[in-house]
Amino acid sequence: MKCLCLLVVATPFIVQSKETGKISSYKDNYFLGTYTSDINKDVYSASGFEGAEELNHFEAKYQFSLSIPLIPFDGSTALMASYTQMSLWQLANSSISSPFRETNYTPQIFLMSQGSYPIFNSLEVGFKHQSNGRTGDLSRSWDRLYFAIENLGNVIEYGFEYWYVMGDTSENRDIEDYIAPYEIWLKTYNSLGEFNARFSQHFDNNRGGFEVGYAFYLNEYVGFYGQVWHGYGETLIDYNNNQTRFGLGLKLVNW
Repeated sequence: MKCLCLLVVATPFIVQSKETGKISSYKDNYFLGTYTSDINKDVYSASGFEGAEELNHFEAKYQFSLSIPLIPFDGSTALMASYTQMSLWQLANSSISSPFRETNYTPQIFLMSQGSYPIFNSLEVGFKHQSNGRTGDLSRSWDRLYFAIENLGNVIEYGFEYWYVMGDTSENRDIEDYIAPYEIWLKTYNSLGEFNARFSQHFDNNRGGFEVGYAFYLNEYVGFYGQVWHGYGETLIDYNNNQTRFGLGLKLVNW
């Protein structure tokens, strides 16, 4: 049975996530129906994926993400773990049994410290692994050490993350030519909803990607969410595939 069950408690309008004292969200949680300009059939055909030519441009996209404090050192610093899963699901494609075309799994372990710093109030240093759980020619994975500085819990939230790729990248040797070693993100809130954006760009070869979205509050738990992605690296299988994706659905707000 293919389904997504997301059970959370959320409070609207300016609630800080990534808390060191309790389980909370890490990245956005949402479920969308989407349409992409390029389904990237070539990579599936080359790998011998049965039904590659029947892949649909319409698919469901969802993301689930949470963080958990492992070892608290004081009220503002803790060793943390997080898990993020993002999937692309050929939900309406009954001709090839509605497969999950791509799923990216991202477990992380990191040290988080929150306090009053100049223009930021949260620092992270840690390790993240990301893979798509596939074998053969469709397998993608990489490991990164990263550092992040963020401003959380205000009307305007923002952050900057920089990473260093480590270990074996033989499955995607040129991934760093398409995905820059950093990401900048921004969120703003008002009484009607919340706007989000994230951005990464190689200025030397003009490769990168950005995502923007807006969630209109339906109640204190859920927002009607529209999202646009453009560029490279939406998922690991698409790290070198330039596409534009439009999506509409629901988002869990400010958990």
